[in-house]
Amino acid sequence: MRRSAAGPLRDLVPGTLIENAGGVCYVSTRAYPLEEARGPAPLGSLLGLAPAVFRRYYPAFRLDAATDYQRAAFLDTETTGLGGGAGVYAFMVGVGVFEPWPDPALGASTHFVVRQFFMRSPAEERAVLIALARLLDAYELTVTFNGRSFDLPLLRARYAQNRRFAPLRSGAALLAEDRPHLDLLHPARRLWRKRLQSCRLINLETMILGLQRSEDDVPGYLIPALYTDYVRTGNAAEMRRVFYHNGEDIVSMVALAERLSRAFDETAYQETGAPPVHAEDLAALARVYEQTGQIDLAETAYRRALDTVRAPRERADLFARLGQLLKKQKRWVEAADVWQLWLTSVPGVDPTPYEELAKHCEWHLNDLEQAEMWTAWALHTLRGASTAHGFPGASSRLEHRLARLQRRRQTPPSDESGTAPTHE
Repeated sequence: MRRSAAGPLRDLVPGTLIENAGGVCYVSTRAYPLEEARGPAPLGSLLGLAPAVFRRYYPAFRLDAATDYQRAAFLDTETTGLGGGAGVYAFMVGVGVFEPWPDPALGASTHFVVRQFFMRSPAEERAVLIALARLLDAYELTVTFNGRSFDLPLLRARYAQNRRFAPLRSGAALLAEDRPHLDLLHPARRLWRKRLQSCRLINLETMILGLQRSEDDVPGYLIPALYTDYVRTGNAAEMRRVFYHNGEDIVSMVALAERLSRAFDETAYQETGAPPVHAEDLAALARVYEQTGQIDLAETAYRRALDTVRAPRERADLFARLGQLLKKQKRWVEAADVWQLWLTSVPGVDPTPYEELAKHCEWHLNDLEQAEMWTAWALHTLRGASTAHGFPGASSRLEHRLARLQRRRQTPPSDESGTAPTHE
């Protein structure tokens, strides 16, 4: 880990002291121009989007009336422990907001301003909580990354602990469970988990935003110990890096909110007709649409993904999902087209498209000869493969189907029972 130059806090991290009814605490402020790029887009581009695009997918976030990121407070904490509990508190609370800077009389926002409230010792916690409440009083929405599980419950616990000195009222009420809160981790996982595996913020910065932090950063797991050392020694050498880490987390949330808001805005998707996300993420977005009953959008996304995704495993999954989507709507002919395109364009031994075509021919076309052909073809493909471990039970199931179809074909029509075949 890189070592920083030793020194007192005021020399290493520019800031000011603020005093309120809870005492005194330290606040460091940094303003980023809206034109400053953070990843592929400038920070100000988020102001043209709306948090309410997530309301259909995350009703628990209470975003129905959240129409403007101008009224959003981006919040991140640094704490004395990685878990919860009465012994853990937030020694730093960073909040980023859009505002006219440095003069409120400018009217429209000119910067994204990050304020980091810091307690130089545990005795300054009350002052931090009161200062935070006063700031949040002007905002209607919090934006976090994993704040639903960690940051906000922790802050609510700290306000409850200090209720006699910093009651949960006014701006601090914005942290309550029933207030609008966009936790970016949840849509990020939905969109990127399959492609990236890890949806840690630092990984999303690298893989989605194309960012790389400087050597000033510090791993999050070290931060509690660094704060303990600072309180014990007064040496702020490593705390400078903690301020950097917290500030980067907050500003990166703006860029992630921009990417996710565009991806989940189905209106923009319908109007432009262009994929709003990376080609490999279209399948994830299609599943989101399907889960929320937006069938037309889901179908469009699946088909557009198939136009661009080339990896065989991902294409097979797309064909399977699109085929099932059409099958549920009883669009049999279109589903059959999808299954045929699947088996002719994706190498492998997956018997699914053959088996689905066999069912279609038997149940809907009453073409037993074609149904037998597709079933036999599936068996031939499986038996000729070096391994078919990914399809347990497929061979016995297909053998059963083939035998039943052959019996049906050999049975004279006059001898049939007249009952419909079971859909096996």
